Amino acid sequence: MDGVERARASGRRPSHSNLSRSISRSLSRASWNMEDMFSVGRQSRRSSLVDEDEEALKWAAIEKLPTYNRLRTSIIKSFAETEVQGNKTLLHKEVDVRKLDVNDRQNFIDKLFKVAEEDNEKFLKKFRQRVEKVGIRLPTIEVRFDHLTIEADCHIGSRALPTLPNAARNMVESALGVIGINLAARTKLRILNDASGIIKPSRMALLLGPPSSGKTTLLLALAGKLDPSLKVTGDLTYNGYELKEFMPRKSSAYISQNDVHIGEMTVKETLDFSARCQGVGTRYDLLSELARREKDAGIFPEAEVDLFMKATAMEGVESSLITDYTLKVSSVQFL
Repeated sequence: MDGVERARASGRRPSHSNLSRSISRSLSRASWNMEDMFSVGRQSRRSSLVDEDEEALKWAAIEKLPTYNRLRTSIIKSFAETEVQGNKTLLHKEVDVRKLDVNDRQNFIDKLFKVAEEDNEKFLKKFRQRVEKVGIRLPTIEVRFDHLTIEADCHIGSRALPTLPNAARNMVESALGVIGINLAARTKLRILNDASGIIKPSRMALLLGPPSSGKTTLLLALAGKLDPSLKVTGDLTYNGYELKEFMPRKSSAYISQNDVHIGEMTVKETLDFSARCQGVGTRYDLLSELARREKDAGIFPEAEVDLFMKATAMEGVESSLITDYTLKVSSVQFL
């Protein structure tokens, strides 16, 4: 109990000296609290600066590596328990992206995509910002189809039934058709009639229509996988180039609704096998050019984005990081 409180308890008015002493004690306590707050702030800033310096030193060491090793080495962040209970220290570890174990991949994906829908959008924006920061523009494709009409010659009546006699007759007639002899009567079936539209890059297009309205035929036409026996009229262009001047199969894929996966393989094994068959495409070339420009400009990339890009651009990896990413992002859609 200070002098003011004792004076009030005894019923006397506090003296001027007692009041000044109580005010000085209050100010001293407040100054102590402010010093504690500033000391905590200084410690947090000091620790963040230490982490940044450590990460910069790691990146500087990676930049001195040969190009072949530099494109395969990245930094993974992890927290380690310290001697002080409840405190954790941020560690920056150099890793070979081809030798990430299961725990490292899983921890990385869980940390990067805690909320898959929100964090995936943030990650894609970071990916784009890194590429655009050094002046690289990713290629885009605009698909246009004008007055696209697709017709097929087909049998009519009982002749169109998928029976063994009809199949044998079709083989004989196709052989005779090579020399210009046509025996069976056929009719023209118009599958797609005067369709026009534009598929903009970086957009999602939804194709709706009743059964047998030509949706699959349109998608096959855009992917360049139509049956050669079909008659196609109209214009179909990719960035202004016609189908004969462009290779759509190198930049597009049509996924059939039929299940052609191996039943003995798990979902992860199927995705890993598919990723290895498709290869890395131009991702390695993009990474090489990106790393060269960042080195010339003195830019250190964000560790998470760099690790993901390098891990998904390496060939010969049995279990790819992109498989874990696909499973993490797509799992939200099935819940």
